[in-house]
Amino acid sequence: MSSTKVQGFCLKCKTYGDIKNGKEVQMANGRVRMAGFCSQEGCTGKISKIIR
Repeated sequence: MSSTKVQGFCLKCKTYGDIKNGKEVQMANGRVRMAGFCSQEGCTGKISKIIR
């Protein structure tokens, strides 16, 4: 799933957008999330979204 665009909500700039430099991370409860950075220009917020 890392090859497709995943969108999430940035809590810093309050917008939806693609996750830039996204990586799949397995959480302690076994679920998988996509973690990365906001793709909006000038924003340095982090985005994390559960995908499985």
